[in-house]
Amino acid sequence: MGKKQTEKSIFKNSISKNLLIIVVSGLLLILLSLLFLNVYTRHGQNVIVPALGGLQVKEANTILHSKGLHAQVVDSIYLRDAVPGAIIDQTPKEGNKVKEGRSIYITIYSKSPQQIAVPNLVDYSTRQAAALLTSMGFKQLHIEEIPSEYSGLVVAVKYRGKTLTPEEKIPAGSPLTLVVTSGVLADSLRVDNEYIVPPGQTENGNLIQPEEEQQIDESFF
Repeated sequence: MGKKQTEKSIFKNSISKNLLIIVVSGLLLILLSLLFLNVYTRHGQNVIVPALGGLQVKEANTILHSKGLHAQVVDSIYLRDAVPGAIIDQTPKEGNKVKEGRSIYITIYSKSPQQIAVPNLVDYSTRQAAALLTSMGFKQLHIEEIPSEYSGLVVAVKYRGKTLTPEEKIPAGSPLTLVVTSGVLADSLRVDNEYIVPPGQTENGNLIQPEEEQQIDESFF
């Protein structure tokens, strides 16, 4: 009789009852979590990654879809002699085991060169502009000089004969022309190699008189 009363008193105690509910709920939550993770991660269902090098993206996706995988392009590299669109790298590598539904990250050959913005180089020195463009991958630089009071300053940057605007984008590695000042100012009056002899001085031993004096009419006196 005393034992039954003890059990009843335990269950009638609200604190004990709440603790029991918490413990049971915790166990159920752990079991459900383990079951969910087992289903979500597809435990034991691994797929071997195939080799994709040299394939086009469409061909690679056909192979990957048959295995429950799919390709995702993450980068592209331009190479003049390469096959455009061909896969050159993949992550994970071939032969690795992954879960179904996993993305395979691939790098392909670009169909066109990367477009790079050319900064404003006006008033830069020729050396500074050339160094900056070379660091950006523009290694085919030509110099076009124009007469000016100053020497070695960039006036414009040309691509295929067209003057580029600041931050205009062109294909990477394209040949560029730097228009720079030469420091030789052209004589607009075209008096190069000529000089003026002041009146009263001799030229080649002959006395040079002012034109007005030569035209005076002596009969006036």
